[in-house]
Amino acid sequence: MMKKPVLITAAALSLLLTGCNTAGGTSPTETATASASPSASGIPSASAEPSAEVPVFEPVTTKPGPDDVSVNAAFEALEGATAVYNKQAHAQDDTTGDLAKYTTADQFAEDSGLLRDGKKDNIMVEGDVKVEKLSGYSTEVIEDGKKLKDHFVYLEICQDVSEVEVTLGNGKKGEKPELTRAVMEVQAKYSTDLERWLVGKSEFKDGGVPC
Repeated sequence: MMKKPVLITAAALSLLLTGCNTAGGTSPTETATASASPSASGIPSASAEPSAEVPVFEPVTTKPGPDDVSVNAAFEALEGATAVYNKQAHAQDDTTGDLAKYTTADQFAEDSGLLRDGKKDNIMVEGDVKVEKLSGYSTEVIEDGKKLKDHFVYLEICQDVSEVEVTLGNGKKGEKPELTRAVMEVQAKYSTDLERWLVGKSEFKDGGVPC
C-alpha cells in the first residue's frame, strides 16, 4: 500500500505514541493489528468493550543521541504531548485546548528555551487506519537566545494499516519541508489488547528520505 504523508501535531502524535516503550528500540510484546478503528473523537479504539479504568501511559524514554538542539526540542515536545494525553485521558477529555499550557512555548521556554508557538492547520486524512483530524505543526528553534533562521522542527507521519512511521526534519515555518535529513524515526503499532499504540522501533540518525 502506498503511504500517505501528512503533517501531524504533537497532540495528534501523542495519540499514536502514548504508552511508548522505546528503551533500546526493542519491539513490543503485543502483536500489531490492523483491526483497530478510531472512535468518534479520533482516538483509536478496539472492537472489544473498553476497560473502565483509564490507563496511565509512560513517557518516551529514549533520549536523543546527536548533540542537536532541533532533535532535543522535538523530543521534549513528544514527552510533553504524552503528558498532556495522560491528563486528558484521566479527565475523559479529547480536546486540544490545554495544549497551549503544556506543549507550546510557555512550558518549554522555562525549561530549555528551545520552543516557540507553532502553526496549526487542520487537515483531513484518509486511509485504512483513519484519524479524524491531524494538523501541521512547527516550532522555532532557539539557540543561545537567538532564533535559528529557517530552522524549524516538523513532525510528519506516513500511515498504512500496519505501522506508523514518524520523521522529524528541518524546514521553513509554515511550509512542508523537504525531509532530506530525517533525525528521528519511530514505528508504532496499535494493540487491541492494550487499546493503545506501542513503539516497536525508535532510531535517531542523520540522513534519510521523506515517507
